[in-house]
Amino acid sequence: MLFFIHVLTILITRMGKIKIKNLQKTKRINLKQWQNKLAKILKFLELKEESVSFVLGDNKFIKELNRKYLGRSSPTDVIAFPLKDDLEGEYLGEVVVSVEQVINNSITYGKTWEEELTLCLIHGILHLLGYDDKNEKERAFMREKEKEVLTFINATQTHCCKNPFL
Repeated sequence: MLFFIHVLTILITRMGKIKIKNLQKTKRINLKQWQNKLAKILKFLELKEESVSFVLGDNKFIKELNRKYLGRSSPTDVIAFPLKDDLEGEYLGEVVVSVEQVINNSITYGKTWEEELTLCLIHGILHLLGYDDKNEKERAFMREKEKEVLTFINATQTHCCKNPFL
């Protein structure tokens, strides 16, 4: 299923474009508003020519991707699939977010679901750019970059990725 989404996205994505596919029904999403926010994020990260795809799903959808591609049996909030090295051109890849998990996290951490979704989208984009959070040093570096982006787009930082080290 993910392969189909990638193929579809590649066919309809042009240089410097943002594509959002909403596959969830948990929360009503204003895609134009989020596309504008994502454009600000990409601008701050100096990604003017690159194309990125975003898929908004639910826990069932992301749990299946997590199992299939990462060998984990639980839902998560965000998974990134970097593709720049695999394809010609400037297609960075795809960020998949569980809006259902974002809402759960926002309740847990006392933030709005919009703040949590913003952070998860930033987190996913940073993974596409090669940032990682597998150890304490990488995680701290990635968190600092997230804070920079959030400051630029005037949002507030919250927790992401159900990580106990945050």
